[in-house]
Amino acid sequence: MTMGAAGPELKPSKFDGKGDPEAVPRWVEELEKTFEVLGCIEAEKVTLAVYQLQDNASDWWKATRGRVFPEGVAQIWAVFFENFYGKFFSESARERKLVEFMILHQGQMTVDQYEAEFTRPSKFAPRMVEHPEDKARRFRDGLKADIHTQLISVNLRTYEDLYERA
Repeated sequence: MTMGAAGPELKPSKFDGKGDPEAVPRWVEELEKTFEVLGCIEAEKVTLAVYQLQDNASDWWKATRGRVFPEGVAQIWAVFFENFYGKFFSESARERKLVEFMILHQGQMTVDQYEAEFTRPSKFAPRMVEHPEDKARRFRDGLKADIHTQLISVNLRTYEDLYERA
C-alpha cells in the first residue's frame, strides 16, 4: 500500500455511525479526497475506509463484510459505498438532500457561492443532472432572475459555459 508516505495532514476522520446522518456524505467526501491524493486502488480504498470505522460502524462492518465481500470476491469501493450509505445515510436523509437540491436558488449568494451550493447536493440527485443539458438547465433556473433572463437568450447548453458566463 502507498499509504505510508502520507504526512500527518492526511488523516481522514474516524466514523462511529452515531449521530447526524448529514455527517456521512462529508466523511465519504473526505475519504475520497484522501484516496485521490494517495492514488489508492480499489481494495486500498475499502481497507482505508474500514480502518476509519469505530464503535457502531465497526460492529456493522464486522457483521456485514462476509455478505458484501464473500471469500474470493474483490473489494470494490462502489460496493462498499453502496452498502455503507444504505446503512448510515437513510432514505429519508437522501430525500432531504434531494429536496434541498430541487429548491436551491441563488438568492443573496454570489454566483460562485451558488455554484458551490449547487455542486454539493447534486450528487444526491444524479438523475436530475446526469444529462449535461439537464444539469445546465437546473443551474440556470436557480440563478437570480436578472442573470437567468440574460442567460436564456444566449442559449448555452453546458453547465461549465453557463457558470462561466454567469
